[in-house]
Amino acid sequence: MHDSLEELYTPFIGKVLRPEMLKAAKTDIGRVVKNHFAKSYLEGDIKTGKNLIAFHVVERYISNFIDREITDVMHHEIKIVGIEQKLSLTLAIPGVEFPVVLKGKLDRIDHRDGQLRIIDYKTGKVELKNVEIVDWDAITTDYDYSKAFQLLCYALMYANDNSVETLESGIISFKNLNAGVLRFATKPTKGSRTKENSITADTLFLFKEELCGLITEICNPDIPLAEKEV
Repeated sequence: MHDSLEELYTPFIGKVLRPEMLKAAKTDIGRVVKNHFAKSYLEGDIKTGKNLIAFHVVERYISNFIDREITDVMHHEIKIVGIEQKLSLTLAIPGVEFPVVLKGKLDRIDHRDGQLRIIDYKTGKVELKNVEIVDWDAITTDYDYSKAFQLLCYALMYANDNSVETLESGIISFKNLNAGVLRFATKPTKGSRTKENSITADTLFLFKEELCGLITEICNPDIPLAEKEV
């Protein structure tokens, strides 16, 4: 899925998406997916069985995704900034005697109507409740917010390398495609309709405090590691 989308969208880097561009890309989905199946499964046969089903599922996911994108670009200006961009950040944490390096690969960076967005693709199901937080400590203690944690890691790394005042970060879940981009947000209460989607320097400061606290705990030999039920 990721490799196929990378190949289909790499020619669009630096360009504003147009419906005709995306419609042309749709005609190439079968060839691209087949090519990446051959690379991933070596000489695996995709003519029958589970491989055939998986092949058609990926084809359908990407086709549906591009259809939604075509509808979106008819009403909004979307410019692709980057695809599968590698990021890293070295943290010097008080009490930890060695540098800690975060690494990641951003599936997509774009501007939508001028708003910078960093987007992660998920083949599994993600829901809005997984990326909206109320209590900051929950982001490192509650597995339900692991996707929000990941989005903020990406935002922290991206902001470190790029001069940006605000950005948005979200997930496209291919098993929940109709929900669109599931944007990270902070809310005053769980049931609140008021939410803040912008990730600012203050947002990243609060997240970095939680992140450094988590890493400090992991690196403390006096605190045993305990498996959490997921």
